[in-house]
Amino acid sequence: MTANNKFVWTDLSTFDLAMACADYANLFSWTYQDNPSYSFAFLGEAEVAALFPMPQRPVDINMPSFWMSYIQVDQLDAVVHQAGTHEGVIIEVAPEDFGEDARIALVRDPSGAGFTLYEGADLAPPSQQIGAVTTRYHHVDDVGKIEPFYRDLFGWEFVPNKQQPWPVFDILHRDGSIVGQAEEVPETIRGSFRYWMPGFLVGSVEVTVNQLNARGGGSSAVLTQGRQIVCDQQGAHFIIQEQPGAIA
Repeated sequence: MTANNKFVWTDLSTFDLAMACADYANLFSWTYQDNPSYSFAFLGEAEVAALFPMPQRPVDINMPSFWMSYIQVDQLDAVVHQAGTHEGVIIEVAPEDFGEDARIALVRDPSGAGFTLYEGADLAPPSQQIGAVTTRYHHVDDVGKIEPFYRDLFGWEFVPNKQQPWPVFDILHRDGSIVGQAEEVPETIRGSFRYWMPGFLVGSVEVTVNQLNARGGGSSAVLTQGRQIVCDQQGAHFIIQEQPGAIA
Protein backbone atom coordinates (compact mmCIF):
# COMPACT_ATOMS: atom_id res chain seq x y z
CA MET A 1 0.00 0.00 0.00
CA THR A 2 1.48 3.30 -1.09
CA ALA A 3 -0.20 5.23 1.75
CA ASN A 4 0.59 2.79 4.56
CA ASN A 5 0.78 4.58 7.93
CA LYS A 6 -0.36 7.89 6.43
CA PHE A 7 -3.58 9.88 6.65
CA VAL A 8 -5.78 9.05 3.68
CA TRP A 9 -9.32 10.22 4.40
CA THR A 10 -11.50 12.61 6.38
CA ASP A 11 -15.17 12.56 7.24
CA LEU A 12 -17.61 14.66 9.23
CA SER A 13 -20.11 13.43 11.82
CA THR A 14 -22.88 16.00 12.00
CA PHE A 15 -26.33 16.41 13.55
CA ASP A 16 -28.10 17.82 10.49
CA LEU A 17 -26.66 16.28 7.34
CA ALA A 18 -28.53 18.51 4.90
CA MET A 19 -27.42 21.64 6.75
CA ALA A 20 -23.78 20.50 6.79
CA CYS A 21 -23.83 19.69 3.08
CA ALA A 22 -25.16 23.15 2.32
CA ASP A 23 -22.57 24.82 4.57
CA TYR A 24 -19.57 23.10 2.98
CA ALA A 25 -20.92 23.53 -0.54
CA ASN A 26 -20.97 27.25 0.23
CA LEU A 27 -17.46 27.20 1.77
CA PHE A 28 -15.61 24.86 -0.55
CA SER A 29 -17.83 24.48 -3.64
CA TRP A 30 -18.33 20.80 -2.83
CA THR A 31 -20.87 18.76 -4.75
CA TYR A 32 -22.32 15.53 -3.40
CA GLN A 33 -23.23 11.99 -4.22
CA ASP A 34 -25.74 10.71 -1.69
CA ASN A 35 -26.79 7.35 -0.38
CA PRO A 36 -29.32 6.72 2.42
CA SER A 37 -26.81 7.07 5.27
CA TYR A 38 -24.10 9.50 4.15
CA SER A 39 -22.96 11.95 1.47
CA PHE A 40 -19.71 11.78 -0.48
CA ALA A 41 -18.23 15.23 -1.16
CA PHE A 42 -16.53 15.98 -4.47
CA LEU A 43 -14.22 18.63 -5.87
CA GLY A 44 -14.82 18.23 -9.57
CA GLU A 45 -14.56 14.49 -10.22
CA ALA A 46 -12.45 13.75 -7.13
CA GLU A 47 -13.87 12.41 -3.87
CA VAL A 48 -12.58 14.66 -1.11
CA ALA A 49 -14.50 13.73 2.08
CA ALA A 50 -17.69 12.20 3.42
CA LEU A 51 -20.43 13.49 5.72
CA PHE A 52 -22.36 11.25 8.13
CA PRO A 53 -25.19 11.65 10.64
CA MET A 54 -23.76 11.77 14.18
CA PRO A 55 -23.39 8.30 15.79
CA GLN A 56 -25.24 7.77 19.06
CA ARG A 57 -22.21 7.42 21.35
CA PRO A 58 -20.87 10.95 20.67
CA VAL A 59 -24.40 12.24 21.14
CA ASP A 60 -24.56 10.53 24.54
CA ILE A 61 -21.37 12.26 25.75
CA ASN A 62 -22.50 15.64 24.38
CA MET A 63 -19.79 15.97 21.74
CA PRO A 64 -20.20 18.64 19.09
CA SER A 65 -20.14 17.72 15.44
CA PHE A 66 -16.59 16.62 14.55
CA TRP A 67 -14.16 15.81 11.76
CA MET A 68 -12.49 12.38 11.82
CA SER A 69 -9.17 11.49 10.16
CA TYR A 70 -8.28 8.03 8.81
CA ILE A 71 -4.84 6.39 8.83
CA GLN A 72 -4.23 3.53 6.39
CA VAL A 73 -2.58 0.34 7.67
CA ASP A 74 -2.00 -3.07 6.13
CA GLN A 75 -2.49 -5.23 9.26
CA LEU A 76 -5.44 -3.72 11.09
CA ASP A 77 -5.81 -6.34 13.81
CA ALA A 78 -2.12 -6.24 14.72
CA VAL A 79 -2.08 -2.43 14.88
CA VAL A 80 -5.20 -2.34 17.08
CA HIS A 81 -3.68 -4.92 19.40
CA GLN A 82 -0.45 -2.92 19.65
CA ALA A 83 -2.38 0.30 20.29
CA GLY A 84 -4.14 -1.37 23.21
CA THR A 85 -0.83 -2.08 24.96
CA HIS A 86 -0.31 1.67 25.56
CA GLU A 87 -1.55 3.22 28.77
CA GLY A 88 -4.50 5.55 28.36
CA VAL A 89 -5.44 4.31 24.89
CA ILE A 90 -9.10 3.48 24.23
CA ILE A 91 -10.19 1.11 21.48
CA GLU A 92 -13.54 2.76 20.90
CA VAL A 93 -14.54 0.62 17.92
CA ALA A 94 -12.92 -2.80 17.46
CA PRO A 95 -12.03 -3.92 13.92
CA GLU A 96 -15.13 -4.26 11.79
CA ASP A 97 -16.13 -4.41 8.14
CA PHE A 98 -16.46 -1.10 6.30
CA GLY A 99 -18.28 -1.74 3.06
CA GLU A 100 -17.39 -4.78 0.97
CA ASP A 101 -13.63 -4.41 0.67
CA ALA A 102 -12.36 -2.56 3.74
CA ARG A 103 -12.18 -2.74 7.53
CA ILE A 104 -11.84 -0.02 10.15
CA ALA A 105 -11.29 0.51 13.87
CA LEU A 106 -11.53 3.67 15.99
CA VAL A 107 -8.76 4.40 18.49
CA ARG A 108 -8.24 7.21 21.00
CA ASP A 109 -4.60 8.03 21.68
CA PRO A 110 -3.19 8.73 25.18
CA SER A 111 -4.36 12.36 24.95
CA GLY A 112 -7.90 11.35 24.01
CA ALA A 113 -7.70 12.31 20.33
CA GLY A 114 -9.57 9.85 18.16
CA PHE A 115 -8.63 8.59 14.72
CA THR A 116 -9.84 5.79 12.47
CA LEU A 117 -7.55 2.99 11.30
CA TYR A 118 -8.37 1.90 7.76
CA GLU A 119 -7.40 -1.29 5.93
CA GLY A 120 -8.45 -1.47 2.32
CA ALA A 121 -7.83 -0.15 -1.18
CA ASP A 122 -5.67 2.96 -1.51
CA LEU A 123 -7.52 6.26 -1.19
CA ALA A 124 -6.16 9.36 -2.89
CA PRO A 125 -8.25 12.50 -2.30
CA PRO A 126 -6.75 15.76 -3.59
CA SER A 127 -4.55 17.60 -1.12
CA GLN A 128 -3.17 20.71 -2.87
CA GLN A 129 -6.48 22.10 -4.07
CA ILE A 130 -8.71 24.75 -2.53
CA GLY A 131 -11.43 22.99 -0.56
CA ALA A 132 -9.31 19.92 0.22
CA VAL A 133 -7.50 18.78 3.37
CA THR A 134 -3.82 19.60 2.98
CA THR A 135 -2.51 18.46 6.39
CA ARG A 136 -3.61 17.61 9.95
CA TYR A 137 -2.80 19.13 13.31
CA HIS A 138 -2.77 17.65 16.81
CA HIS A 139 -3.08 20.22 19.61
CA VAL A 140 -1.86 18.89 22.93
CA ASP A 141 -0.39 20.24 26.16
CA ASP A 142 2.67 17.97 25.99
CA VAL A 143 3.89 16.16 22.87
CA GLY A 144 5.60 13.66 25.15
CA LYS A 145 2.18 12.19 25.91
CA ILE A 146 1.63 11.06 22.33
CA GLU A 147 5.06 10.71 20.68
CA PRO A 148 5.90 7.19 22.00
CA PHE A 149 2.48 5.94 20.94
CA TYR A 150 2.69 7.12 17.33
CA ARG A 151 6.35 6.17 17.01
CA ASP A 152 5.52 2.63 18.10
CA LEU A 153 2.42 2.22 15.93
CA PHE A 154 3.52 3.93 12.73
CA GLY A 155 7.21 4.70 13.02
CA TRP A 156 6.49 8.44 12.99
CA GLU A 157 9.24 10.81 14.14
CA PHE A 158 8.42 14.08 15.92
CA VAL A 159 10.95 16.72 14.83
CA PRO A 160 11.02 20.16 16.50
CA ASN A 161 10.15 22.88 14.00
CA LYS A 162 9.97 26.05 16.11
CA GLN A 163 9.44 27.17 19.70
CA GLN A 164 7.55 30.47 19.34
CA PRO A 165 4.83 31.36 20.05
CA TRP A 166 4.55 27.70 21.15
CA PRO A 167 6.44 24.48 20.39
CA VAL A 168 5.63 22.98 16.99
CA PHE A 169 6.76 19.54 15.81
CA ASP A 170 6.75 18.19 12.25
CA ILE A 171 5.59 14.58 12.23
CA LEU A 172 7.63 12.59 9.72
CA HIS A 173 6.76 9.31 8.06
CA ARG A 174 9.52 6.76 7.63
CA ASP A 175 9.83 7.85 3.99
CA GLY A 176 10.63 11.40 5.13
CA SER A 177 7.32 12.99 4.16
CA ILE A 178 5.38 15.11 6.65
CA VAL A 179 2.17 13.43 7.79
CA GLY A 180 1.06 16.24 10.13
CA GLN A 181 2.09 18.62 12.87
CA ALA A 182 1.79 18.52 16.65
CA GLU A 183 1.53 21.82 18.52
CA GLU A 184 1.75 22.47 22.26
CA VAL A 185 -0.80 25.27 22.15
CA PRO A 186 -2.30 27.01 25.20
CA GLU A 187 -5.42 25.56 26.80
CA THR A 188 -7.46 28.55 25.64
CA ILE A 189 -6.83 27.40 22.06
CA ARG A 190 -7.00 23.63 22.63
CA GLY A 191 -10.48 23.61 24.14
CA SER A 192 -11.90 20.67 26.09
CA PHE A 193 -11.83 17.98 23.36
CA ARG A 194 -8.77 16.49 21.68
CA TYR A 195 -8.74 16.19 17.90
CA TRP A 196 -6.67 15.44 14.87
CA MET A 197 -7.85 18.66 13.23
CA PRO A 198 -7.92 18.79 9.41
CA GLY A 199 -6.44 21.83 7.70
CA PHE A 200 -8.38 22.89 4.58
CA LEU A 201 -6.86 25.04 1.86
CA VAL A 202 -8.83 28.22 1.14
CA GLY A 203 -8.33 31.10 -1.24
CA SER A 204 -8.76 33.65 1.54
CA VAL A 205 -8.97 33.06 5.29
CA GLU A 206 -10.79 36.37 5.73
CA VAL A 207 -13.42 35.57 3.10
CA THR A 208 -13.94 32.07 4.48
CA VAL A 209 -14.42 33.36 8.04
CA ASN A 210 -16.99 35.85 6.74
CA GLN A 211 -18.80 33.01 4.95
CA LEU A 212 -18.83 30.96 8.16
CA ASN A 213 -20.11 33.89 10.21
CA ALA A 214 -22.92 34.44 7.73
CA ARG A 215 -24.03 30.83 8.16
CA GLY A 216 -23.84 30.71 11.97
CA GLY A 217 -20.30 29.42 12.37
CA GLY A 218 -17.20 31.45 13.10
CA SER A 219 -13.53 31.68 14.09
CA SER A 220 -12.40 30.48 17.51
CA ALA A 221 -8.62 31.10 17.41
CA VAL A 222 -5.96 32.69 15.23
CA LEU A 223 -2.86 30.53 14.81
CA THR A 224 0.54 31.12 13.23
CA GLN A 225 1.31 31.06 9.48
CA GLY A 226 -2.01 32.59 8.46
CA ARG A 227 -4.10 29.76 9.90
CA GLN A 228 -7.30 30.01 11.90
CA ILE A 229 -9.33 27.49 13.86
CA VAL A 230 -12.93 27.85 12.79
CA CYS A 231 -16.17 25.97 13.36
CA ASP A 232 -19.31 25.37 11.39
CA GLN A 233 -22.73 26.16 12.81
CA GLN A 234 -23.03 22.66 14.31
CA GLY A 235 -19.79 22.95 16.27
CA ALA A 236 -17.34 21.02 14.08
CA HIS A 237 -13.89 22.60 14.41
CA PHE A 238 -11.29 22.63 11.65
CA ILE A 239 -8.40 24.76 10.43
CA ILE A 240 -8.37 26.95 7.35
CA GLN A 241 -5.15 28.10 5.76
CA GLU A 242 -3.94 29.85 2.65
CA GLN A 243 -1.14 28.41 0.58
CA PRO A 244 0.57 30.29 -2.25
CA GLY A 245 0.19 28.45 -5.51
CA ALA A 246 -2.86 26.41 -4.45
CA ILE A 247 -4.99 25.32 -7.38
CA ALA A 248 -8.34 27.12 -7.40
